[in-house]
Amino acid sequence: MHPRLTPWMSALALGALLLGGNARAEEAVDSGPRLSWSAFGTIGLTQSDQSFTYQRFIKDHATTERDSVLGVQLDAQFSPEWSATVQLRLGPSEDHDARWSLRPSWAFVAWRPNNDWLLRLGRMRVPFFLRSEQLDVGQTYDEARLPTEFYSLAPTSDFSGLNLSRSLWLADGELSIDGYVGQTTLAKRSWQREALPSPVPGQPPLVSAGAQFRRADVDGVGGVLTWRTADTTLRAGLHRLTVGLSDGSSLLVRPVWAPLGPGLGYWQTSNQLPGPGVQEARHFREWLYAAGVDHRFDARWRVVAELMRLRQSGTVLAVDAWAAAATVSRQWGAFTPYVSVAAAHSSADGTAVARALDSTRLPDALPGAPLLNGSMRSAADHTLVFRQTSLALGSSWALDARSKLKLEWMHTQAQQSQLIDVPAGEPLARPRHVNVLSLSYSFVY
Repeated sequence: MHPRLTPWMSALALGALLLGGNARAEEAVDSGPRLSWSAFGTIGLTQSDQSFTYQRFIKDHATTERDSVLGVQLDAQFSPEWSATVQLRLGPSEDHDARWSLRPSWAFVAWRPNNDWLLRLGRMRVPFFLRSEQLDVGQTYDEARLPTEFYSLAPTSDFSGLNLSRSLWLADGELSIDGYVGQTTLAKRSWQREALPSPVPGQPPLVSAGAQFRRADVDGVGGVLTWRTADTTLRAGLHRLTVGLSDGSSLLVRPVWAPLGPGLGYWQTSNQLPGPGVQEARHFREWLYAAGVDHRFDARWRVVAELMRLRQSGTVLAVDAWAAAATVSRQWGAFTPYVSVAAAHSSADGTAVARALDSTRLPDALPGAPLLNGSMRSAADHTLVFRQTSLALGSSWALDARSKLKLEWMHTQAQQSQLIDVPAGEPLARPRHVNVLSLSYSFVY
């Protein structure tokens, strides 16, 4: 069997098992915990009108890899105060474009001494954004996918650690105060347009062309305020993230101009290359500020809007950007059409550095030029710059209370974007347009 079909056969088999049995199973034992399980999933089909790959999987032929996911969750209630939750997620692997993986996305123990306090310990999803907890559960929102320009910028929203919540029940609604501290290890993907040649003739390249994955350790601490009424949810949060490569290697802080002769020079990106030397760091820090509102004007009209600022200190290669997203929807019976806009724009500093690295080129006849030119292009490929805007028009169709069918057209304009796998030989900074058509089926049971 083709290796790409194997996870799909497993997913379909598990889905058939879930659909063929009870939609929700619960077992009560007088002397033991009360157990319940649920399941969710999305089968999604996407296709673009461009030959380059967008958002890691979207291409000019139909693919199911971008949006498809399957999850199962087991909840155990040991007593009125103590409970535990485990959620398994089957989806594309974090560290390989052609593999799928089954991993726990939630695995925590919870203690609720009363209705006002909740303490959780283990692996959980931090509510960075309005709909972070719903990210994998497509049935809970009408869009084909939550805005990528917004939800993909944070390094991660899953942490292993401690979360403390305090709920204040006021006359008009509920105010929740969340504080957390945690750590996670993840694989970050980047796209290398061309191989970085070895300085020794005949030897393999230092870095191969194509998708590159590096593991990073992230330590996070932050707080979130959430206000909920019958019609409105408001959320604001502040988060401090410390990031370092898992293998202990250092990160470039900023390229340095290295003159090589009259009228010649290049941007030095490593102390292994000739030049005055560059500063490196083992870790860098990011500050994430986010705010959002979800408001229903009546039973039919709904507006969801979010704004984020991600600031970095320590390396110019990391994300330093503004991002915003908004969706307006209107329900007509079982149909909910919507229009959604999203944008991500990196700071001028990061954008200028990426363009300088990408546009500087030494004459090919100069000794060592292939390596030096390749080092600049490689560093430009790994500089996390986003300057793009998307417009999406679509509709969901609620087949019943537990499943939705969705159809969406999305148009993206990008001047430069890490979400695009730029073909070899093409510059990073170039106006690019892509249209994406998505069809998906989402369910919860």
